[in-house]
Amino acid sequence: MPPRTPEERRRHRRAPLGVIVRVETDQGSRRFYSKDISTGGVFLLAEVPLKEETLVDLELHLPLISTPVRAKGEVVWIQRQAPAGFAIQFTEISDGARSLIRWVVEKYLGEGRD
Repeated sequence: MPPRTPEERRRHRRAPLGVIVRVETDQGSRRFYSKDISTGGVFLLAEVPLKEETLVDLELHLPLISTPVRAKGEVVWIQRQAPAGFAIQFTEISDGARSLIRWVVEKYLGEGRD
């Protein structure tokens, strides 16, 4: 069996969505743009990324959703080469928020059922 690609190893389908994400840490609040999003987490673009293991509160401003989706997460890895940024894994997210993210990802990928 051939080795699986990184995309095949991922547990959650990702959509390349550029949305505004407000990130709050004990150091304050900042806004970032996402590179991609899934029901398991989000990759945020940043020239100066947050440090690994940083705990964050998130507000994701998703398309087609009128209010921000909220979650808690942890920075799980940093990418220093272009596009530089960092990945946040959701650690606390409501079932409703996860369902909204899944719906937006499926719509973006053309899998949504009307």
